[in-house]
Amino acid sequence: MSKIITVWGNPGCGKSMFCCNLAKTLTAGKEKAIIINADSSTPMLPVWMPERILETNASIGNVLSGLEINSALVAERVTILKEYPFIGVMGYAAGENPFSYPDLKYEKIKLFITEASRLVDYIILDCSSNMLNFFTPTAIESADLVVRIITPDLRGLNYLRAHKALLTDEKFHYEEHLTFAGLARPFHGIDEMDHLIGGFDGLLPYAKEIERCGTSGQMFKALAYCNQRYINALKLVRERLEQTGIPEGACGTTLEDEYFEDPLNEEFPKAGDSCEEYTESEEITKGAPGSERRQDIPAGKENKHNGHGILK
Repeated sequence: MSKIITVWGNPGCGKSMFCCNLAKTLTAGKEKAIIINADSSTPMLPVWMPERILETNASIGNVLSGLEINSALVAERVTILKEYPFIGVMGYAAGENPFSYPDLKYEKIKLFITEASRLVDYIILDCSSNMLNFFTPTAIESADLVVRIITPDLRGLNYLRAHKALLTDEKFHYEEHLTFAGLARPFHGIDEMDHLIGGFDGLLPYAKEIERCGTSGQMFKALAYCNQRYINALKLVRERLEQTGIPEGACGTTLEDEYFEDPLNEEFPKAGDSCEEYTESEEITKGAPGSERRQDIPAGKENKHNGHGILK
């Protein structure tokens, strides 16, 4: 069985980008991961892979609404990334919306997560900010490790206060969640928000290069532009997974050796006790993500989602 990591938080905090960076981190030693997004309000397949036209038969909706859910059915619906063959994704297709399929049911979501976890080393659940979407609380309940990302501002603070009451049951292990400050900028009152939220375990600094990756369909290239603070947060997740029994071989490559070049130039105010002191460093010298030449892959309809060599 794989390790299940659930990522949740307020709207616009950088959850999906974090999931992409985490997937690349955890597969650095050729382990296998699947990112699953079940938020039909924003179909993620065309966001992850805008150059590929994936029809609705690739949608996660077909699995969650099926009469029977098993690992074979899940494997058929996993789309493998061409440039990162150890990462698979599952989400809704272009044009789908919350009314495209019946409402999600707890039992089917739970079974789906269990069956998916039989296929790879890591399952990363990219959750909707809407707790009324049953996938989010079910994903939190099912996780080996939960990451809570909150923007360090009044939006994040009040989102957390509003939703904490919904996760008081022991099965959600609320107090054990890692809490990261998402899209942290120098003008944010990190120290004050750290105190009000109850302590950040790490920071995910905003960078324009990362935003460009997110808006240009190159989310899986953003890791190269992450600030050292962001890298430290990813390392913390990996360390926590080690404590719960990480799959063999997953720590053979360090983040710095595999991905990180030079940190972005970010200067923040001093963080709270739960975060390390900020440091100023040199800018990345690589070109902006938009300047990279894309692989020449003709767009076309893809009815078959082969490349399941990553699946067990």
